[in-house]
Amino acid sequence: MRPVFFGITVGASLLTNAAKRGLLPEGLDRLRPDDPRQAELDKAPRGPLVEYAASNPRECCAELNTVAAVLERWSWMAVDLSFVLYASDTGQGRLAAEVIKEALCRVASGFWRGGRCGGRVRVVEGLGWEDKFGEALLRLATAIREDFSEARREGRMPYLVATGGFKPESTFAVVAAYAAGAVGVFYIHETFRRLVELPMVPLQLHGAVAKFARGEADEHRLARELGLDVQHLEAVGLLVEEGGARRLNPLLERLL
Repeated sequence: MRPVFFGITVGASLLTNAAKRGLLPEGLDRLRPDDPRQAELDKAPRGPLVEYAASNPRECCAELNTVAAVLERWSWMAVDLSFVLYASDTGQGRLAAEVIKEALCRVASGFWRGGRCGGRVRVVEGLGWEDKFGEALLRLATAIREDFSEARREGRMPYLVATGGFKPESTFAVVAAYAAGAVGVFYIHETFRRLVELPMVPLQLHGAVAKFARGEADEHRLARELGLDVQHLEAVGLLVEEGGARRLNPLLERLL
């Protein structure tokens, strides 16, 4: 049985459910990113939240609900499991991800005792902030590309757990994961209320983008091959102006 890697997008459902049970002051699960009370979440006691999450994985949050459903179907994945949790750059995101990190291996041990399990939280700069939305999505994609590529080098089978977080984040995460060689995506469908596995889709960036990055084509040729114009490529963030010249967005360069 090959070791497994899970990349997991993190939302706020853990905090919402915890607030309903009195484990978190009401309202702290619905703060704006710039609310000063975000700092309270960085200092919030985690013990009760971890106990709640580890003891109730199927009801506490979207992330552990999905992981538990996966391991219930394929318990061998808990034999050697590593993971990264992708959190928003807010007190909410950091708290939810840290609690899930502490609870996840306890959940996995219920499906395969004595298995190896370990993971970490990766806070994505700007994620969750309106004025940094587009750039943060690219940073998320870059982080996923790096982690999934490393997992493959280690011989792990990489999967994305994409139930948590907002849909734009999940969409970028899925694309980046498949571009980095993910073998599948797990998701709890909001209508079916059951686990679905999205089929493997081998993706890669358009060859014209790689040529432009290598200096083998200018921005006008790149635009023609993509069927767009240069101004549109700047508007969507593919190209950036630097020193009077256009270059590929540095975050996209890291995806090549």
